[in-house]
Amino acid sequence: MVEPVAPLADRETWSLSSLADETGFGHYLDTVAAAIADRFTLKIHQNLIARRMAFIAWIDSLAAIDRATVDFRSFIAICGALVGSLARHRVVSYSAMIRDPGDAMIGVILKFPNEVTALAAGAALYELRVGALTGASAGEPLSPLVVENAAGNLARHPEAATRFRELLRLGTPWT
Repeated sequence: MVEPVAPLADRETWSLSSLADETGFGHYLDTVAAAIADRFTLKIHQNLIARRMAFIAWIDSLAAIDRATVDFRSFIAICGALVGSLARHRVVSYSAMIRDPGDAMIGVILKFPNEVTALAAGAALYELRVGALTGASAGEPLSPLVVENAAGNLARHPEAATRFRELLRLGTPWT
């Protein structure tokens, strides 16, 4: 799960202000989906109306975050809100171009395309910032079983987006 989004750190530095613009949000989502599709030889299908609705839901959820004390909890809440807004709207799906029967991750992505993309988008944003702070990766390569569990949990319980770090086994520099 961490491998498909790792090229994001090499391509661009994403800021919250760039994601607060609908064009930047769309570009970020395109980049995450393309990284997943490139890694597993998949074709991307996007619902532009759902993407716009996810953007609006994410911006609306940012207003609910307590701005009295802006700290790492606020950043985690922003990443969780991103995961939640993308997971609630059917933004992305994939179709297999070439399917390796031995690669179980492709099956997980095809079963939970939107949830995997939502988790990857939130994890990538979190990973970029934590990596910039610590100089080390916050995540570890995940097995298809762990990703399927996280995506299935998110599909059944959208409120699980707030626990994206635990679902994806992401470390934290804050104690």
